[in-house]
Amino acid sequence: MRCALAIGVIVGAAVVGAPHAASAGPDDWKGGAWLHYEASYVHRRDAAAMAPAAGDGLAMAGLRLRGFGSRTLPIGWVVGIDLHAGSTNPGGFAYQADLYLAGMGVRLGKVGVAGFAAGVGASGAVGTLDDGVELPVEAFLELGLGGHVRLLGRARAVWLGAARGRADGAPTFAWTDEVDATFAVRLGRRYRKWGFPSGNGYFAGVQYREAEGAQMIGGVIGYSVDVGSR
Repeated sequence: MRCALAIGVIVGAAVVGAPHAASAGPDDWKGGAWLHYEASYVHRRDAAAMAPAAGDGLAMAGLRLRGFGSRTLPIGWVVGIDLHAGSTNPGGFAYQADLYLAGMGVRLGKVGVAGFAAGVGASGAVGTLDDGVELPVEAFLELGLGGHVRLLGRARAVWLGAARGRADGAPTFAWTDEVDATFAVRLGRRYRKWGFPSGNGYFAGVQYREAEGAQMIGGVIGYSVDVGSR
């Protein structure tokens, strides 16, 4: 796991630094990168009223990697990737993969970040969720509280193509097809190795989802690491 985390941090740092690699050294670029390993489960709040074929719950595990940076300002272009796999309950294999190529991120002090990102991807589940093309837009916020606590928050709206059975599936947010949100608290440590502020630790929190006309709520656990510019 440590090796995978190190690779993730290196990839994230390369992503944010690459656009200016020819003209900027490590001391010049501003930005940050973060990697989350996570596992989650959400269950329908009104499962008794739903058709059994739709599934009562969704369990997923995977990773989220984000990075942003600019030449001199603490605000920059966001890129990232999400890769998750799991299963509906009851049901079959489920997947979700998104590539984020547009957005803006900003540093909040030395260890906090906020911003938004938009991308394209795909998701579905064998026998329960129609396979569809995703157009997700995500807002994120991470705040460090002292040397050991970090708040993790994100919310995402998804527009779907080629998945008629999942269209207009967010009952509270009629302007989109699906939504999901996560709020978690991470307990860990802060470091300043090689002059860069970084941190890691385990987190736990709640997750909310609206899809197929149903509201779903559950929990999430995971491990995350972050690194920022000097």
